[in-house]
Amino acid sequence: MSLLARYIFQRHARLLLLTMCLGLGLYLLTEIVERVDIFIDNDAGMGLVLKYFACRLPGIVAQILPAVFLLATVVVLCLMGHSRELTALQAGGISFSRVAFTLVMCGAFWGSMQFACAQFIGVQGDRLATQIWQEQVRKRDMGAKTLEDVWFTEQGWTISVKSLQLNGNGKGFSAFHVKEGTASDVDVIIRAPRVKAVDESWTAYDAVCFYPESFRREELKKVDIPVQQDPELFFATSSVSLQQLPLWQLGDAIDQLGSAGSNVEGLRTVWHAKIAYASSLMVMALLGAAIVSWNSNIYIAVGISMAGTFILYALTMFGESLGQMGTLPPLVAAWFPDVLLLAVALSRLYFVSVRR
Repeated sequence: MSLLARYIFQRHARLLLLTMCLGLGLYLLTEIVERVDIFIDNDAGMGLVLKYFACRLPGIVAQILPAVFLLATVVVLCLMGHSRELTALQAGGISFSRVAFTLVMCGAFWGSMQFACAQFIGVQGDRLATQIWQEQVRKRDMGAKTLEDVWFTEQGWTISVKSLQLNGNGKGFSAFHVKEGTASDVDVIIRAPRVKAVDESWTAYDAVCFYPESFRREELKKVDIPVQQDPELFFATSSVSLQQLPLWQLGDAIDQLGSAGSNVEGLRTVWHAKIAYASSLMVMALLGAAIVSWNSNIYIAVGISMAGTFILYALTMFGESLGQMGTLPPLVAAWFPDVLLLAVALSRLYFVSVRR
């Protein structure tokens, strides 16, 4: 890494972290004001409140990072312009485009941090925060949530469960397996009063197995069914929370639901949008450079950057809505906000480079 890149990265990182702290403070203050009455009414202790908001932090960071990155980029460039550092760089043969490219590399780094927060730490944190909110604050038993008449097919198995709980416990289990390469030759039928789905495996207890080919009947204490369907998927589908799954789990859910004949265009849009949102930080780097190249007054530049952030969020929500309705293909719906802002930024930077 060159001296210039280290200097810009360190200065940008300091401003980004400072802006992030301010943004998190405002966000948390808003949530605390909205939820304080519920915490008090349910006698939630300070430790539980702190644990809840600590679990929420990674998801909040992932949500506001593009806006914070753009603000930090604009402020850094304005300060460098005000102190004549940009002029000195140009006099030394280092173009504004090289500075912008360095900021794009910063965007790639922080974009990977955003992706990690959103798809790894943030997902687990949001799940734990939801569990704390529902079970320890609102006193609701999430594990007792039940779905009736659950059906699915996987690897030649057709599974039916009369009632299935979120924790994987089910009642009224039945399954049959069709021979590979055939459409209707059933080689085994399994019925059991209860089933347990855990660690991507299903186990039927006190099961009765029927083998039509040999007219044989067998009673077993437990039978492992070679299917990996996650019970949470059914509850996620019913509560439209599939969008909150990590990227790889969402991809698996799309494949499973698509093979079952479900319309998954909306979920495909969300899958692409997760990647596009992390990539938007590199677009924000160029957009910030374009804004400062047009007007380096820090107050005006910050105001324009806030408007740019609003446009990104609005276009992202609009694009996802069009993708989920099937009006636009998932790839187009997820990526067109980034492409549009990128085109605007590159057009401005190209005009500046030609004029100079």
